[in-house]
Amino acid sequence: MKNWLIFLTVGLLFIFGAAGLLLAQESPMHPIYPLLDAAGEPVLTSGQPVSTLKTCGSCHDTAYITQHTLHGNGGQTAPGSLPPAAEPTADTEMNCFLCHSPQPNNAARLEALSNQQTEWASTATLLNTGIVTFNDTSYQYNAAAFDSQGNLLPDYVAIQDPRSDNCGACHGQVHLDNQTPIDLSVCDSSDWRTYTTGQVASPQRIVNGGANIAGRAELTRTWDVHTERTLNCVDCHFSVNNPVYSLTNVSSQPEHLTFDPRRIDLGEYLQRPSHEFASGSDSMRTCESCHDAAASHQWLPYLDRHTSALACESCHVPQLYAPALAYRDATVVRQDGTTLDACRGIDGGLSFPPDTPVSTLITGYQPVLLQQTDADGSQKLSPYNLVSVWYWVHGDPEQQVTETDLRAAYLDGDTYAPEVVALFDANADQTISEAELILDTEAKTTLIAQRLSALGLENPRITAQLEPYPIHHNIIGGEWATRDCQTCHSDQSRLVSALTFADYLPGGVLPTLPQDKGVTWNGLLEVDDAGSLRFTTGTQTPAASLCIFGYDSSQVMDTLGILVLLATSIGVIAHASLRIIAGRRRATAAPAPIERAYMYSVYERQWHWLQTALIFGLTFSGLVIHRPNLFSAFNFAWMVDVHNIFAVLLIANAALALFYHLASGEIKQFIPRPYGFFDNMIEQALFYLRGIFRGDPHPFEKTPREKLNPLQQVTYLMLLNLLLPAQI
Repeated sequence: MKNWLIFLTVGLLFIFGAAGLLLAQESPMHPIYPLLDAAGEPVLTSGQPVSTLKTCGSCHDTAYITQHTLHGNGGQTAPGSLPPAAEPTADTEMNCFLCHSPQPNNAARLEALSNQQTEWASTATLLNTGIVTFNDTSYQYNAAAFDSQGNLLPDYVAIQDPRSDNCGACHGQVHLDNQTPIDLSVCDSSDWRTYTTGQVASPQRIVNGGANIAGRAELTRTWDVHTERTLNCVDCHFSVNNPVYSLTNVSSQPEHLTFDPRRIDLGEYLQRPSHEFASGSDSMRTCESCHDAAASHQWLPYLDRHTSALACESCHVPQLYAPALAYRDATVVRQDGTTLDACRGIDGGLSFPPDTPVSTLITGYQPVLLQQTDADGSQKLSPYNLVSVWYWVHGDPEQQVTETDLRAAYLDGDTYAPEVVALFDANADQTISEAELILDTEAKTTLIAQRLSALGLENPRITAQLEPYPIHHNIIGGEWATRDCQTCHSDQSRLVSALTFADYLPGGVLPTLPQDKGVTWNGLLEVDDAGSLRFTTGTQTPAASLCIFGYDSSQVMDTLGILVLLATSIGVIAHASLRIIAGRRRATAAPAPIERAYMYSVYERQWHWLQTALIFGLTFSGLVIHRPNLFSAFNFAWMVDVHNIFAVLLIANAALALFYHLASGEIKQFIPRPYGFFDNMIEQALFYLRGIFRGDPHPFEKTPREKLNPLQQVTYLMLLNLLLPAQI
């Protein structure tokens, strides 16, 4: 009874104590703060736009942050934007709320930017938080959200570490709600990474989503395994001076240190957090930073060889289940000012962004594998989406034609110029459809070039290039990852694939392959017979040379090898058959006296037949590896292991035989005597060709001390001293 009362008392004290702490707490982890304008005055009294530099600068070194950031322009332009570039706008402050608020109003921010209200962009991000409202013409602050000193009340302080959906506001589609079916954006340029690659960050299983994806019922995998495991973007793309993640500079670190404990303390980091985030293989956490391939890939033959030649994504991103941009034709402009963009992975082909994305059938696409160059100079095959881009340039050095000038070249006001309509309107309906809005004739190209020249642009011309977009997300594992060796090691090798672009060349210009994108173009850009542009990867190209077992082969060497194998087999069979026939003929004559004697020891006989079995095993398993498509009944990975086992046994057997022959002195049997060797060899050859079939006596008597004739000696000498070492 006494113990029961003690436990009850302690429990009640704990409950009331915790409740008291919660009630006494005036704000979340982040302290309360005032919203300040550019002059440092509280916005509640001034009514001016929020200045993040002044507001956040009360505690954080915003001058340092703006000098160490990749997001310093307020998020006006999409990352890695394709031509034509957005029109230049006035500089804006960093929008801290966009990344550090749980539900920033990105749509309102974008609308403010599009309306040239750049100074109100950060304020617009706070709409729907209860702090600020918009009444069609102006922004008003809610006085009920502030205390008497102008600080935000604790209920309105919702500052947090950036989550993946914060990053997704600019970088691509992120959907973290597992209870609501994902509404997949289809070729929406506002979701940039999804738009250019088809990557989607979501823990939801594809089958549970709302997108119309072909074969969705069987896609029980999640969109991305890392998002499924609750990882955020900043877990890999962390602040470079974050003391938890920061990487030491190996070049400046003393050689005797395996770990350098020198880090800035947490207080200093909170005051001056760098907003330069880890990216690329030189600073970002890679797959190897967290995963031990040796522990999970025991099934994979030649693990080190595969991991040195293949990026993990090559097998763990075999397919993208969202559309991705295929080409951008920025040589023309729609009436609304947008370029002509087409996506792949919609209905299995290329098409323009649909008007009704919900009903669009999405087939996705398979990325191509290009050799990516890492920071250390090594190259690994990694998945990419390729986008072909055409656009106008002018002057020397060349400058890109702006969107304003391009619109002026095509439009008079909000409609196409009469001369443009006259030349482009093929069906004479006084409108220009997307099918007609292409520079497929010299007359069209000349007209637009003349109109650009009339705007004062010198030597306007079309240029084009292929843009590679790397794919490092949408990682999958288990049964969904590539595990079948014949995916690469067969005549249908994954390493040889093609991406198709436009079915025409704007202005007749063939895109170039830029050499500053960190990739080796292990493929060829070509126009097929139908006039479509496509890029086909291969293993033997001018830029790269790879040798893939099961795919790469030389027709001459294959033919020669088959002929040698057939000739040897036929020769052995014919020779043995003739000897059997000749032996039966001699058996009818009076039998000669026979004395049984062992010419070869037991070990020599075992060595000989084991070598024979191993050679046949190596030959057959080698054929399976070389041509797996002809031997599909045999498991490729298993045959690789069998081939390696045979090779090890062959080497071990040869090494033991060498030791035996050296120790026993039997090595002398294999060394021909120089005197009369060639005459004896010719005599032995004639015996094999005719004498053996006529019953002629053997030209050289075989004894336990002289077992090999001259031909056998030279054959074994070449096999054991030349061919076997070369084969090893």
